[in-house]
Order: sequence, then C-alpha cells, then structure tokens
Amino acid sequence: MALDYTWIQMIQRIGKHMNNNFPDAEYSVTDNEMLLYINEAMSFGLVGQVWNNAKALGFMETPEAYLVTFQLAALQQETASLNWFSTLPQPPLSLPLGYSINRVYPKEPGYGQGIDAFPIKAKRVAYRINMPMPFGIRYWVENNKIYLAASDGSSLLNTTWYVQMPSTRAVDITDPINLPDDAQKMIFDMVVARLAQRLQLPQDIIKDDLPAGSKLS
Repeated sequence: MALDYTWIQMIQRIGKHMNNNFPDAEYSVTDNEMLLYINEAMSFGLVGQVWNNAKALGFMETPEAYLVTFQLAALQQETASLNWFSTLPQPPLSLPLGYSINRVYPKEPGYGQGIDAFPIKAKRVAYRINMPMPFGIRYWVENNKIYLAASDGSSLLNTTWYVQMPSTRAVDITDPINLPDDAQKMIFDMVVARLAQRLQLPQDIIKDDLPAGSKLS
C-alpha cells in the first residue's frame, strides 16, 4: 500500500529545509502561515497547469489529482428569491465555469446518485430565467456561495448535495494532500522562495564545483 503524503508533512519538509539552509537566522513561521503559502502556490500552479495544457493540447483539462468531492452543508432557502443555497468549501479557482466546479449532484442512501445540476454563469441568471430551460436543477456561484433552483420551482428541502471541484485548501493538516507528485517540487520551490523573500533571511550557499583558485609562490 502506498504511503499517504499529508499536509503536515509538506509543512515539516519546508520548515526543515528553511532551518538547514538558513542556519544563522532566527526562523519562526507558524503552521497556519506556512499553509497559506502552500495554498497560494497550489492555486497558482494549478491554474497555470490548466492554461498551459490548453495552449499545448488545444483543450482545457484539470488534473484529476486536484479534484475533491465535498458534501455540502444542508441547503437553506432565501425568503425573498426562494432560491436554495449552501456554502462551498472554498471560492472556486480562476477557471471557466465547468472547470472551477466539475460537478454538482444529489445523492441519498438507498436511492443512489441523482442527475447532475447544470451550471449557469452568475451574471447570466437574470437573463436565463426569462428563457426556456431544460428540466432539472440549475446552479450558479457567487464567491463561496452556491445557489440551486429547480426548473419547476420544486422544493430542495432535505436533499443532500455534493460538489466536485479542484481544491487547494486543507480541511485537516493530517489529511493526505491532494497534490500530484510531479507538482511537489514546483509548490515546494514557490513556498521556499516566498518565505525567504518575506523573512529576508541570509542564506549560506556552498558551491563545491568551483575550480581551484590560483596560488601565489
């Protein structure tokens, strides 16, 4: 069985590297601060990977290693609009609709998985409600809120919804990190560079490959 690579292991790896490479500096960075830099680097790296793949292949593709399925909190209903909403685990990344959130679907024990909801861009909601729409559930996102509405106005009370999306945030630092092995070096280097820049630490650099200096007789 393959060993899990957790968030705390990434934090410890970066911390050990900083302590070894900056031995004379007073180094103190909390785990939470380190986690912010890791999340930032993962988000930046993931978005870059997607766009670079699109340039090379001609179509967009989100690496599956970043995809995580979350169960949404119980839906609540707005009293004015009667739309149902819940809170996402994180605001979607800077990717087009369909890539920032991969799937939204209901699932109930004993009944199985329902039909996926279809996405609408938030800025198109007012326009789309005046047009014919397919039967089913539609959803749109505003920051970290996801809104759902049935085409026939049916209630979504007591329905359980799941969202599959690229995630770059930790729920628990002891959980396995959703980071592909081939991206670890990129994330590691970005975080180390940001920490060195912020802390302005002097670095001891040893170069063993330098040629021998001239000797005076």
